[in-house]
Amino acid sequence: MVLKFATENGTAPAGGRFTEYDGAHGPELIWVSERTGDLCVASETVAAGMCQTAKRTAEAPVPGVDVFEDSGLTDHHGESSWVIRLVASGEAVDHLSCQGKDFPVLKVYSADLAGALRTVYTVAVPRNLQGRYRVVVQRDGHQGEERLDLNMDQVDPPAQC
Repeated sequence: MVLKFATENGTAPAGGRFTEYDGAHGPELIWVSERTGDLCVASETVAAGMCQTAKRTAEAPVPGVDVFEDSGLTDHHGESSWVIRLVASGEAVDHLSCQGKDFPVLKVYSADLAGALRTVYTVAVPRNLQGRYRVVVQRDGHQGEERLDLNMDQVDPPAQC
């Protein structure tokens, strides 16, 4: 159903290739659109999907990490969490951390787009722990750090990560 909808709306996967992974909305598919070069994701519950435009991908700093177009709210063990998709450009994400807690990432997709390797990760973070997260990355064989604002909910006051 997802692939049929993508074909109908002009975002069919290039070469029919896609990757399936476990996301916030259950099984999700991720691919690069053959026609537009956009990076797209969809699930059975969000069949229309979301695409990060090829223009936005090309404008992303390299190296750098950004939040994908949309994230999903889910319940993990009775706690409300955001499952966030990250796109790393020209580097690899090890984990996120906030207030001394580390949140492991899961690599779900990689593609060479706009002159750089773009890698998509998912990570679950507590709904009430929003703020600027510390992102530990591997860049050119060395460990680095970036800061990334994950204010999905505007909590007051935001967490100091």
